[in-house]
Amino acid sequence: MPMPQQPTMFAWCFSHGTLHRFDPRNPWCTATWIAFTAATEEDALAAKKQAYGDAQFLHHLPAEQQLEVIEATKARP
Repeated sequence: MPMPQQPTMFAWCFSHGTLHRFDPRNPWCTATWIAFTAATEEDALAAKKQAYGDAQFLHHLPAEQQLEVIEATKARP
């Protein structure tokens, strides 16, 4: 019997400028990223685009959004 597949967490990393895939229990990147609830990579990218437009890196965001991303990063355990 196959083992159940672990869920995947998708996160846009504003430090690396790319989408990361994590095991939600063990996110390996310690940089500045925002997670999205999404079933697929395509859904995660669509959610990122809706929330942050075409911004690839943190400095591409308006100051207010930069602060929100930084605060969310600091709030992670």
